[in-house]
Amino acid sequence: MDELEKKEELETELEQETVETEPVPGKIEEDTKAEEQPEEVQEAPAASDETTESASEEKKKAEKEGSNIVGIIVGLAVFIAVLAYCWMLPGGGSVQDTGVLYAKDNDLYFYDLKNDPYLLQEGISEGGSYHYFYTAWGSSCTEEGHWAYFADNIDETGAFDLYRKDTKNPSAEAERIDSNVYDYMTSKNGEVVAYLKGKGEAMELCTFDGTEVRSIGDGIHLENEVYALSGDGKYLAFIDAYGMLNATVVKEGNALPLTDAAETYAMAEESGILYFVAKAADSYSLYSYAFDGTEPVLVAENIYTMEMMPNGKDVLYCKTPDEPVLYSDIIVDDMAESDAALTEADGEAYEKKLQRDVIREAAANGEGFAPLLQECYVLTGGKSVLVADNVISAIGAEHDRPYVIGYKAKEFTPLRLSVMDGGLDMVEYIYYMSLSYGGVETFLTDAAGNLEALEGYKVQPDTMKISADGKKAAYLTSDPDTGGNILMEMEIGKAAEAKAVATDVENFAFVGGDLFYYYDYAYGEGTLAMAGSETKIPGACGVQYADNAVYYIADADSATGNGQLKYWDGKNETVIDDNAFAFQYKGNGKLAYISGYDVNEGLGDLCYFDGKNARVLDTDVTALFIY
Repeated sequence: MDELEKKEELETELEQETVETEPVPGKIEEDTKAEEQPEEVQEAPAASDETTESASEEKKKAEKEGSNIVGIIVGLAVFIAVLAYCWMLPGGGSVQDTGVLYAKDNDLYFYDLKNDPYLLQEGISEGGSYHYFYTAWGSSCTEEGHWAYFADNIDETGAFDLYRKDTKNPSAEAERIDSNVYDYMTSKNGEVVAYLKGKGEAMELCTFDGTEVRSIGDGIHLENEVYALSGDGKYLAFIDAYGMLNATVVKEGNALPLTDAAETYAMAEESGILYFVAKAADSYSLYSYAFDGTEPVLVAENIYTMEMMPNGKDVLYCKTPDEPVLYSDIIVDDMAESDAALTEADGEAYEKKLQRDVIREAAANGEGFAPLLQECYVLTGGKSVLVADNVISAIGAEHDRPYVIGYKAKEFTPLRLSVMDGGLDMVEYIYYMSLSYGGVETFLTDAAGNLEALEGYKVQPDTMKISADGKKAAYLTSDPDTGGNILMEMEIGKAAEAKAVATDVENFAFVGGDLFYYYDYAYGEGTLAMAGSETKIPGACGVQYADNAVYYIADADSATGNGQLKYWDGKNETVIDDNAFAFQYKGNGKLAYISGYDVNEGLGDLCYFDGKNARVLDTDVTALFIY
């Protein structure tokens, strides 16, 4: 059994739901595309008990990956059944206050959050699908700029003409960038776009910087993570048809081949530094590349996993320790005196003593074997910091600062030589089994290595939420009797004092310094609450947490799916609209939402709430674009 097989078997035998992070080779947890994750659209519960699981899962996947690929959902049975899924964004985080793009009568309209909406483009579809029930893909506003990018003339294969429009100048004509496009991503300021064009599986990768279109490479496959653009639009990385990882300075257009052995890669959003893991001989190494024409820099060897942390700046990686597990560190010789008295005349007992002598000699000579557990590092500010050892798996927690949560083996108790019934192979096997049955603990650590063990049965690491000020944390554990979720809250630095807040919790988040949560979810509705408050709000759905309030739809009508759109700041509930169907949080207390939606006609009124007042933007609207 090789070391990777042992580690994988160890994770299985621990009977824990391990963190969703794969050993190299594997995929980066974070999307390598340097673009904002799409905003979540919130909707009312079902007008029907019927569900279409595949349809809702397809929608969730498209939103999570932030893809701008259009036409991928042609032919899906969506309509009323989609309402059975309650779209929730389980966590706070900033959302950009950008414009609203929406479709009506196969035309594209834009609202800049200030002036009246206006027609952006006519005839956006020519037989291809751009919308999925009341939501749509293929058009977006850039995160830090004043550009709207959109697909026009979408055909039945999903190909489209790519345009962009200066949204601060309504009278300016939209600029056609290219045709036959299948996928694109933009820089934060919208000045640069990278895109794939072509027919079939072989695509051409191009860039446009506002001045000219540059062809970067061809024969590229249309798939996730095949290319990544830095946040400032200066740098582009991509995998070509031959599996070569290339680095490109966009203004120059040159493609510099880095390695054909890359297994994963990720680009830091702000710095644009490219990190990748490549195979060398029988192990994997982590490298960084700064797009300066020099050779990639070796960061670490013997890599097991690597991911860009949620803050888009720091890198988390786990590696096999450089030093072996020494026999002298894991064996206690409790038979030295009795073995010294044995002679050949003692037969089988003497033969076993000779086996133990082999172990003693190996221990005395400083011998050992390859580790099964990992060391966990955070690469921050150009320096690698060891934050945990004896790690089984780890992931980055959602926060601006680098926090890591994962599983590690509990402290190992040295083995008595008297339990060894064999040579060195038996020592290694018993050590391995001891790890399997010795149990694990879930840990939380910051980039300084301030490690603390989390309380609770079967902690779920990927649910960890940390308050903006870094003072509190909350996470889900499993109820050993029912299997349901238990919400735990703690002060960072005092994990041993973590307290159970509620059971059967669906999701939660810190709103300001307070912990809000959503529980008892069934048939599209649940109850909202806040830790430390006696207020309970039943019949809520479409929950989304923001910086200073939680937004939701309450008491939706079972026949129409429309209900009251509200927000709650922990003290007061405020009604925004009495007949809302779905909403999209736009940041800074602002919402775009559909009111009076008719599920049979597929039309509703598009409204906007500016934090104080709501008004109708347009009627008979088909869909909102998600970005």
